[in-house]
Amino acid sequence: AAAAIGAEAVLIGHCEERNDKMGILAEAGVCDTKAVNRILNEEIKLAISRGLKVLYCIGEKSEEQERWQEVLGEQLRIGLEGVDKSKVVIGYEPIWSIGPGKTPADKPYITKIARFIKETAEGIDVVYGGGLKTDNAKMLASIPEIDGGLIALTRFCGEIGFYPDEYLEIIHTYLGK
Repeated sequence: AAAAIGAEAVLIGHCEERNDKMGILAEAGVCDTKAVNRILNEEIKLAISRGLKVLYCIGEKSEEQERWQEVLGEQLRIGLEGVDKSKVVIGYEPIWSIGPGKTPADKPYITKIARFIKETAEGIDVVYGGGLKTDNAKMLASIPEIDGGLIALTRFCGEIGFYPDEYLEIIHTYLGK
């Protein structure tokens, strides 16, 4: 349906989507994250077969942070199995650091993760999915392994929402203009 209405790309595996799938599977008595990754793998293959590019999101929760290599490795290995990687970009979401009152992931941590993703997924492009904002745009642009970022809401307090002029400000900051 997305391709039929003119979409060129689709986002698959966002942390909220993963949570929804885990919840549904848990109702059926399945508590295996591999099952979610297998479902997402099928979604990726289907999207590509319909001519769409895929932004495949991966990330670790706070309780998974100590075993981030295992968690992210599984998401990459299972999620990308049998997939044409030239049609996929990885969106890294440090779930543990996203949201009000949480400590954002720092440059060394993001760099370490991006290197791991590039090595594991054979050089695939990686964008930062923890929120590209004016306050982190320059830092993210300075990480060679990060190929871009996802801009979500531009205002997270007050009048929460999407403001196009603020998107341009974020983009200009990222590009150093």
